Formats: sequence, C-alpha cells, structure tokens
Amino acid sequence: MLEIELAPDSVTSKLEIGVGLSTHPDPDLAIGEAATRAGHRLGTAVADFALIVTAGGGARDALGVVREALGHVPIAGGATTALLTDQGTLREGAAVITVANAEGAASGVAATAGRHVGEAAQAAARLVLAGWPFRARYPRGLAFAFARQGATDEAQAFLGAWREFMGPKLRTICTLLGSPTVYGRGAATPLVSVACVEAPYASGIGYTDALPLDGVAPAPETLVHGAADAMLTAVKRLEGRPARLALVVSTAARHAALGSATDQEWAAMRSQVDERTPVIGWLAPHVSGYGRGVQPSSAPGALLAVALGDAPKSSEKA
Repeated sequence: MLEIELAPDSVTSKLEIGVGLSTHPDPDLAIGEAATRAGHRLGTAVADFALIVTAGGGARDALGVVREALGHVPIAGGATTALLTDQGTLREGAAVITVANAEGAASGVAATAGRHVGEAAQAAARLVLAGWPFRARYPRGLAFAFARQGATDEAQAFLGAWREFMGPKLRTICTLLGSPTVYGRGAATPLVSVACVEAPYASGIGYTDALPLDGVAPAPETLVHGAADAMLTAVKRLEGRPARLALVVSTAARHAALGSATDQEWAAMRSQVDERTPVIGWLAPHVSGYGRGVQPSSAPGALLAVALGDAPKSSEKA
C-alpha cells in the first residue's frame, strides 16, 4: 500500500479528509486497502461520504467493500483510465477519498439512471437538493460527477442539466468514463454518480487544455506550464487558506501528448501546494467542469485542478 501524508490540521480546522491509495491489481481488494487507509487518516471523525476511483477495471462490490472498512457511508465514483499520484501513473489500483463535514456543511451523494445523461443528472440533482432543506437559493460548494460515456459531449450534457437545478455557484467537475462502471447506490445500473458538499468549504478550480495553434499541437513545455497555472489558479481561489486536498482530473489524450514530460507536469502542479498537502488525480477519456472562471468545454487535452480548503473563520465572514 502506498503512503499519502496529509497536511496537519490548523487549530480551528473542522474539515477532515482521509486519503487512501492501493496498487493491488484486484479492484475490490484495492478499494478495501485504500478505504482502510483513508479511514485511519480520519481518526475519530466519521466519514460523510467516500469518493472511489479505480484503475485497471471495475470493482464487483465497491459499496460493500467500503462499508466493511468505513461503516455505513454513501459512495460515488467510477472506474477510470489511470490514477495520478506522487509515485507516478498507476494503471491498476484504487484511490479512496473520505470527507467528514465541517460544522454547518452538508453533503449529498446520488447514483441515478435515465434515458440519457441529462435526465440522470436532473434526477441526481433532485435527490441531492432534497437532502438540503436549509440550503441557500443557489447552493455553494464543490461537486464531483462521474458519467458513463456514450458521446464526447455528454459531460456538457450533464453539466447543463445539473446547473439548471443547482445554479451557478456549485463548482462541479464531470468525469466522462470510458468504462461502464459507475459506483454508487440507488439505480441498479447507474448512468451517473455524484458527490458534493455545500458551504462553508473554500474551493477553487483551475482549467487548461491542449488546443492546437494553427493546426500544430502545443509542445510538452507549454502543457506543463498550463497545468501549473491551473493548479495555481485553483489554490488562489482559497484566498489564503491552505489547501487540505488538491485533485487533478485530466484526459488520457493530454497524458499521451506529454510523453516523457508527464512527470514534469505533475511536479509543476505539485510545486503550487504545500509538500504535505495530498495531491491525487485520475485520467479519463473526457473531463469538463464549471465554476468561477471555468465554463463547460469539449476542448481536447483538458485538465482541471481542484483545491479544497477549510471554511473561513467567523471573523473572516464578517
């Protein structure tokens, strides 16, 4: 099992995050190992939800395995192309990210089916909003969605339908999976799976892509620079609060275009956050998102950097 060190808690922090990573080739065993590690990182805190991402194949019973390690906890996630870690790109294994809500925050997890991604997105939004009876008119926070791939524009289809219900203030990342495996409880064969947290967390998103200029693909050095800027942008959105977790969601095509520069890109992004802050990510055929400064896009070679931090102190809210 690989080790991931977490940034130490600040004195007033109530946001608890556990991250576990396993390289076991069996997805179910990998999830079990990673969930156990993530639960250990939480200490006495109880996870409100777990985000499950596997590489190398889909698990047979992700929910059951996670609950053996963490108890009765809802899950979301899916089987992706590969995992991105400080130890390099992993083509097999699992990552489990657990979140224990800060006081005043709410979480929402849903897995839904439908005739198409847009319909499933609306169903997921209704379920999540039903669990937030005291929410603001437009929820604030951060959401991660996973959808089975049917067409290259389905990430945009999800985001468009999701935003109709959630409004413009819930920053959302959508991963379009090449695998049919979507993790979650609800629909027998989920089309989408989503996990989100509402305020008071601080969060930020940075975006870059690999659009060709005059028909010529950008050089690896340009891609590396763009990824570093994306992570820096995400961290700046925290407005001085330290990042408790940083995530990278990238397309497999971008990773391939980098060639031998993949380690340089990771190092460039890693340098934008504290060395003790956990940074983890995954590759997929297509990714998209929306939030402050980020609009849904089907541009090739997209990369989204995400930073999650503590809620502002009472004195900062005033």
